[in-house]
Amino acid sequence: MEKPIDIKKIINEEIQNILNESYVLEDDNFKFRQQITNSYFSNYEGFTTDFDSDILESNIIISWRVGFWLNQSGIEHYYIDVDGVEGTYTIQLLNKQTDKVEQETEKNIAEIDWKFVVEDETLYLKKSLYVSTLEFDFKTNVCKVVFYDAENY
Repeated sequence: MEKPIDIKKIINEEIQNILNESYVLEDDNFKFRQQITNSYFSNYEGFTTDFDSDILESNIIISWRVGFWLNQSGIEHYYIDVDGVEGTYTIQLLNKQTDKVEQETEKNIAEIDWKFVVEDETLYLKKSLYVSTLEFDFKTNVCKVVFYDAENY
């Protein structure tokens, strides 16, 4: 004999599924602008082969935000998104023979369409969450965003 369908049980399960559905919480209070000086730069190739190039200084502002996936039971997940970067970095052209600085040029970091990669971060109870460094790779146009390791500070 086949077991009868329990309509009440099915309805209760569906109600629980609806109540436990997650939703995204984003708010302007979770948007941040942070100044980072002297970021890391790699794979920069200058427009000339007559000089070696180096990037020594930068003053960059990163705009980032935190969002949350919530459900009835609590926080399901949180995420960090980067909205963009602005500011400058200084390129030095060096004489290949003497390493003497021949020219300095200030460039706008926002001229490049960066792809942002945020390292996995843990949000610790009663600990801070701040960007510690930016690592720009000119070859791939990827900016790795590294946060302070709050557990070790």
